[in-house]
Amino acid sequence: MRIFLILLTLLFSGSLLTAQSKKAIRYYNQAREDVAENDYMQALRKLGKALDDSPEYIEAMLFAADIQDRLGEYEKSLEYYEQALQYDPPFYVYLFYGKALFNVGRYTKAREAFAKYAENPRARPKYLDQAKSYMRNCDFAIQAQGNPKTYNPQNLGPQVNTDQMEYFPSISADGSTLVFTHRNVEGENTDEDFWVTVKDSATGSWSRSEPLRGYLNTRLNEGAQTITSDGQIIYFAACERRDGFGSCDIYASFYQGRGAWSKPVNLGDSVNSRIWDSQPSISSDGRTLYFVRGKNSFDKNIDIYYAKLRPDGRWGRAKKLPGKVNTKGQETSPFIHFDDQSLYFSSNGHPGMGDLDFFVSRRQGDGSWGEPQNLGYPINTNAQEFSLIVAPDGKTGYFASDALEQGQGMLDIYSFELPEESRAVEIAYIKGRVINKKTRKPVAASIEFGDLKTGKQVLTEYSGKDGRYFSVLPGNSDYALSIRKQGFLFYSKNFSLATQTADRAFVLNVELIPIEVGERVKLENVFFDYDSYQLDDKSYVELNKVAEFLKENPTVKISLEGHTDDQGSAGYNKELSDKRARSVQDYLTGKGIAKERLSYKGYGAEEPLTTNDTEEGRALNRRTEMKVTSY
Repeated sequence: MRIFLILLTLLFSGSLLTAQSKKAIRYYNQAREDVAENDYMQALRKLGKALDDSPEYIEAMLFAADIQDRLGEYEKSLEYYEQALQYDPPFYVYLFYGKALFNVGRYTKAREAFAKYAENPRARPKYLDQAKSYMRNCDFAIQAQGNPKTYNPQNLGPQVNTDQMEYFPSISADGSTLVFTHRNVEGENTDEDFWVTVKDSATGSWSRSEPLRGYLNTRLNEGAQTITSDGQIIYFAACERRDGFGSCDIYASFYQGRGAWSKPVNLGDSVNSRIWDSQPSISSDGRTLYFVRGKNSFDKNIDIYYAKLRPDGRWGRAKKLPGKVNTKGQETSPFIHFDDQSLYFSSNGHPGMGDLDFFVSRRQGDGSWGEPQNLGYPINTNAQEFSLIVAPDGKTGYFASDALEQGQGMLDIYSFELPEESRAVEIAYIKGRVINKKTRKPVAASIEFGDLKTGKQVLTEYSGKDGRYFSVLPGNSDYALSIRKQGFLFYSKNFSLATQTADRAFVLNVELIPIEVGERVKLENVFFDYDSYQLDDKSYVELNKVAEFLKENPTVKISLEGHTDDQGSAGYNKELSDKRARSVQDYLTGKGIAKERLSYKGYGAEEPLTTNDTEEGRALNRRTEMKVTSY
């Protein structure tokens, strides 16, 4: 009976002088007993009898309205409230009437009802704040309906959706694999399992969905999940397990090849709590896990938390998300996009259209999350919107709904194109293998990516024991890749993802050279202005890495060698290349490298790598190299 406490408290805080017989009162009291036993339908039947006997019995009308509201029968709830309003009920009824109107999307009338409650001097502060909050929601909803977004949701079709329930999708970094929760509510086996579908790159159609193989699916419920960018780990929520810390915990399962997944592993009490932890989303680098926490899934104050993976492979203590995302209401189904800057989620705590709306928040410079933006109408409605994810292209959304006309069954998965202002940055991904150039064996190494435009390091990845790596980067910039590994020469490469799309991989295989006297590498990301020996600012990221390499290998001495193309006189080119090599030496000594470990020399156009007959060839010949002179 707890859910009706507010209404009943208000009902009996004053006198309602309405006509009712003793028989009607008896039915009313019986209805209260039925509600205490959670028998709402029987309670409604008793209240109906009470109103048949005493048609002006306002308490019975309001009680029936509240039961219908709690059952989600908002139109029926409205009928009872409007019936009660014919008999001049207490002013507080307008608060509940406004909520019922809001729930069915009648925002203008709802605002009028809330205003009528708020204008009364007897309005209690707690409920007055509630009414004003609803009025803000009504204002937003009216404005949003007047400025609708282009919206054309498409059902993924019978290959993916069934006549049962499909929801909580996640997607791989190449946009080709969709994993989701499937639940059959009929028959003996009604638990939640994970299913998968794969997109055909040629036709764009999805394959027939099927359960994931291996040890991941069980007879117990497997809830919301998220898959890492490289497709090797699935994090998911599971409830009431023997190794759990609370009602629901977050687990991990690892890909074992041939479509099979390992037995789940609980992430531990640094992530999981004694209450409800669910709906995980993993960042593109696999090092930050976002999820929700509350007393249970019905808690009115559910917040988004995050945890970071430590260098030792363990998860750090979970913390509440900093910034403006969390409210006193519910924030659910977070999804961190592959760009690592856009967080999508559902909420009823920010101004919106109804129960839960879709929002996006952007990461701020200090790491916190900015003011959420409502995705607008008709993407958001007076119904509940949840489980939105956004594809690697930054513009294609996937979500679950049972409110759209073209459904295959109960809950189905749909796709749609996000409004321009709500999109994430399209990403591209780079993958490859790191090997020893001489032995051809794989090398496990640290791989760092820097943005050439900003000079900032944007990502650190690690190749595995097999030397393979997979990295996701915003596909709108140029990058410097650098690798340092004890016993090997520094490696660098620059590449552009400005023209890459999320459905294609940039493949970069790396051959690391063991440190030996006479070995050399090209410093790919050292730049000079045309006809100048002044270092371009974009060079500092790489030169800082060279300095770190020399500090990590204190016995290594190097020669810095400058080379030009054949444009201009030989003497001029020799002098220019000499000065450029000297500029690099000066920068490194400024970073604490002893001068006696460094030497420099300019070769002009004497040692070309390729022809100088084309611009592409001349660009390759203009370079700075680093040669080991002592080790």
